[in-house]
Amino acid sequence: MEEIERIWKTGNAAYIELREYRSVVEALMAVSLFYRYVFGHIHGATSFYKMVNPISRQGNERAIKVGNSIIDKEQQRHLQAAVIAFDKIQRKYQLAPAFYEFSETIQFLRNCNELLKAKEYENDDTV
Repeated sequence: MEEIERIWKTGNAAYIELREYRSVVEALMAVSLFYRYVFGHIHGATSFYKMVNPISRQGNERAIKVGNSIIDKEQQRHLQAAVIAFDKIQRKYQLAPAFYEFSETIQFLRNCNELLKAKEYENDDTV
């Protein structure tokens, strides 16, 4: 958040409006970091598991060993439930995977600006 504060202090008109939404920007940064360092890997693991264990071969279920952990059918169900829940949140709040693709803070603020200017189509605040 220090970098964001620095950008806001420069008075750049393109991002100054986001100051009003400081708590939202902080939450979006937290979600972005979660997606990049945790959830992206979970999503990849579920996709890989589906590829290794297609539905048509249910009798030949394979477990995947990652380090000391084994991802079996039970673990896959838990991971898939997390993927579904997170995808639901992303759709509700219009957070496309591209939103998380930034390498510099200024790009993140651009993504936030685009999100702020996007027409909100969801009125229900429940997830």
